Amino acid sequence: MKRKTKNMRLYGLLLCGWMTVSLQAQQIHDWENHHVLQINREPARAAFVPFAKQKGDCSMSLDGMWKFRWTPVPSERITDFYRTDFNDKDWKDFPVPANWEINGYGTPIYVSAGYPFKIDPPRVMGEPKASYTTYKERNPVGQYRRTFTLPAGWKANGQTFLRFEGVMSAFYVWINGERIGYSQGSMEPSEFNITRWLKPGENQIALEVYRYSDGSYLEDQDFWRFGGVHRSIHLVHTPDIRIRDYVVRTLPAVQGNYQDFRLLIDPQLSVYRGMDGKGYTLQAVLKDADGREVVNMVGNVEDILDLEHKAARMNEWYPQRGPRKMGRISAVIKSPQRWTAETPYLYKLELRLQNANGQTIEQVEQPVGFRCIEIKDGQMLVNGNSVRFRGVNRHEHDPYTARVMSEERMLQDILLMKQANVNAVRTSHYPNVSRWYELCDSLGLYVMDEADIEEHGLRGTLASTPDWHAAFLDRAVRMAERDKNHPSVVMWSMGNESGYGPNFAAISAWLHDFDPTRPVHYEGAQGVNGEPDPKTVDVISRFYTRVKQEYLNPGIPEGEDKERRRTHVGNACWK
Repeated sequence: MKRKTKNMRLYGLLLCGWMTVSLQAQQIHDWENHHVLQINREPARAAFVPFAKQKGDCSMSLDGMWKFRWTPVPSERITDFYRTDFNDKDWKDFPVPANWEINGYGTPIYVSAGYPFKIDPPRVMGEPKASYTTYKERNPVGQYRRTFTLPAGWKANGQTFLRFEGVMSAFYVWINGERIGYSQGSMEPSEFNITRWLKPGENQIALEVYRYSDGSYLEDQDFWRFGGVHRSIHLVHTPDIRIRDYVVRTLPAVQGNYQDFRLLIDPQLSVYRGMDGKGYTLQAVLKDADGREVVNMVGNVEDILDLEHKAARMNEWYPQRGPRKMGRISAVIKSPQRWTAETPYLYKLELRLQNANGQTIEQVEQPVGFRCIEIKDGQMLVNGNSVRFRGVNRHEHDPYTARVMSEERMLQDILLMKQANVNAVRTSHYPNVSRWYELCDSLGLYVMDEADIEEHGLRGTLASTPDWHAAFLDRAVRMAERDKNHPSVVMWSMGNESGYGPNFAAISAWLHDFDPTRPVHYEGAQGVNGEPDPKTVDVISRFYTRVKQEYLNPGIPEGEDKERRRTHVGNACWK
């Protein structure tokens, strides 16, 4: 009996221990778990806003004043603030987009190379030194609330998506009291399908934003640290068959001959509520800058959807590349005006989704620049011509609005660059707001688009940690998917000052496979102890190069792209 009692006690202790461990595992916060990058977030796509008849008729901005409450630590937040019957009359009005710190909430922090919190990845809530700002402001949380009126007809038909262009650094979102998702990554968009949570008339939305998260370990850039919703929020409504995404590419019709170009369009459609697309078509019309039609192409929606996966069974190509081929809609354009930074000529592509009655139910407009990027004999070629990049690094920083960038400020930056004969810009060190790329397309700047990855303060530890593979790749994928159709983007950059390791090799492999039309850059991909550079990048890049290295190193061919250390931050430009 004693042995039985003893065994029961031992079993009880083991059970309690197991329950304690399980409970602790369950209590890991999403924002301190690098395996949780999103909950219910839509796959990344290109940046476009569809419409039915005229621009804006299928979208609604949620920018403006929200009810707001800020706390310096998560434990002081109101845990049920998202309830529809919650009384927020005593909360302050706060603008979106805006950073907290320059609007009276929290302390702006500048760190060159290091973290403002205690280093213990993926955790950010450890106790730092008493001299740190984060000793008292351990992890500020901003809680937002507002209502909006759903346009008539949106609930009865179609799908409604909620899109955040940029939130620092992690957030949850609720619709009408129901938590619908989570996302992290300060410089990438996040989109959620909120159709089933909406109701006709007035709806309530709530956000809970965390200044620091496990993702902050990959956001250790040399800049001012802010929190908040720093880019726009909007709703987008689509039909139950919709243009989910598309890729537009331009390539010489004959390799090595830059007279005629082939226009390749790879649309991706999504269906809901049992729709099959029978009788539907996707029309693609290319117009020149004066509005004259250049070519009119039509694709069959059933073929594009391929709901029966016929292509996957027909063995049309080998090796297997999935059920979709590049260039479902294509045409050869004779002698198009070619796009360069000096001659940024843009055509307009109109994609029109039409039902069986020939009625256009959704359409998208996409600027197209005919250009080809190649590296040959150590030279960067644009449309077959050697181009010397004279570029700057540019942070998104406004002296009055911090991380919130107005079009006026962006145009001012571009004008300053043009006046200084700058023809290229690196989005150091993260994807910029989408409007920046549109301006670079139309005004003419070559863009090195950089992923939001920098772990300077960890000296590259995470780059070689397989456990962080998904977190690294997620940021590069979201950048490339969003910006893939911009002619100004001539090169992908995998990040900045994060050492080197297999996680960057994985990003490079994905980028090269996803987009063979652009070279890949990363300064950290360097050989050590006299070893050659890794073969995962296409350009030689060295920070802070000495004169001897820059001009006398016979291993660097003349004309090869070498990164220049010129950085534009707010009101400063230095070399």
